[in-house]
Amino acid sequence: MNDIDGGKTLALAGSLRRPLYWLLAIMGIAFLGAVAALALGNAQRWLHAPVSVFLAPAIILLVLLFIVWSLNRAGVRVDQDELIVNTGTGTKRIALKALRAHGLRVVDLSGHTELKPLIKLWGTGLPGFAGGWFRLRNGEKAVCLILDRHCVCYLRSDADKLSLLLSLAEPEKLRALLER
Repeated sequence: MNDIDGGKTLALAGSLRRPLYWLLAIMGIAFLGAVAALALGNAQRWLHAPVSVFLAPAIILLVLLFIVWSLNRAGVRVDQDELIVNTGTGTKRIALKALRAHGLRVVDLSGHTELKPLIKLWGTGLPGFAGGWFRLRNGEKAVCLILDRHCVCYLRSDADKLSLLLSLAEPEKLRALLER
């Protein structure tokens, strides 16, 4: 992995494999359900309206491809004294100086239940993945990029009263930047 100076990426802890498998399973069931429902509904008109039988599954496939593309874009990087979090559904840029006052804590969400994402405001939630804007159990609004719930970096921004929950493989790299 690249060094973090000059706009480099911070490695994520965890893997996107599990959420992608869940996504494929969910979308596969939806795809088969749509095909079956449309085929049964159009059984008598099959020869006259085959377009509707293929339109819904095609839309489901496009949505699947969009979500997979979005998940693969998710990541964290530092560039020009800003922390840039791409959740897959959006990007949040926060100045490092706004995060310095509270520092960085590494927490296990099973022990710190007050920091667990409770309500998804905008984003993607799959087993093994939470990416986007969430309301936490303690009431804070947070930008989350969580792949591993046992090693989560918790940061707080004074500038916009926003928390960050990030699964980083090497939190010490971000901590070093905050302490500069």
